[in-house]
Amino acid sequence: MNKRELAKVYSEVSKGEISARKALKEIDTFLETIQEALYEDDLVVFRNIGIFEVRERKPRTISNPATRESMKIYPRKTVKFRVSKNIIK
Repeated sequence: MNKRELAKVYSEVSKGEISARKALKEIDTFLETIQEALYEDDLVVFRNIGIFEVRERKPRTISNPATRESMKIYPRKTVKFRVSKNIIK
């Protein structure tokens, strides 16, 4: 499901009180809020849903499949979402 489909479902669940375009704006606002919270705290917890957290990936060495030349991949930060056990049935 992409963001546009999610906005359409959100509009249908609200029984027409919120248009799909307004739902799309609300979803964008929600995602921006989560992004800002991750910048500040590195962790966003939704009880009974899951946890968004920022993790740092370790540096590693790989080989280029075409030239077999070894390359170094530098460390970087990624966002990981862990689903709560209550949401999986």
